[in-house]
Amino acid sequence: MKNPNSTNLSFEEKKLETTTFSKELDYPIQDVIYLANNQTYIILFDRGSNIKKWGQFPNIICLNSKGDKIWTVELPTTSTGDSYYQMGFEDGKLIGDSWRSYSCEIDVNTGKIINKVYFK
Repeated sequence: MKNPNSTNLSFEEKKLETTTFSKELDYPIQDVIYLANNQTYIILFDRGSNIKKWGQFPNIICLNSKGDKIWTVELPTTSTGDSYYQMGFEDGKLIGDSWRSYSCEIDVNTGKIINKVYFK
């Protein structure tokens, strides 16, 4: 699938292809955001691909322009089953919405939560 935010990448199932690397990842890809300023790729894995009876699935990662992982996202809770179901990049901010009803602003350099708002 072509990413509407960028012409330099495509993804299908677990495979991400960019102008600088091609990589098979651990889980099916739901969405990718390319940040040109950082030359990084923010990847949201399909949350349904790693359902557990216990534990969490921190399903957003960041890769550099060589395909190396820079960080794995922080989750807003310690609740079993928490993960992100969507993400977006708005006004220079990475926003992830979690299964446990939090909208989180995520630091694009570290994957840590800057701010979270409960919306249920």
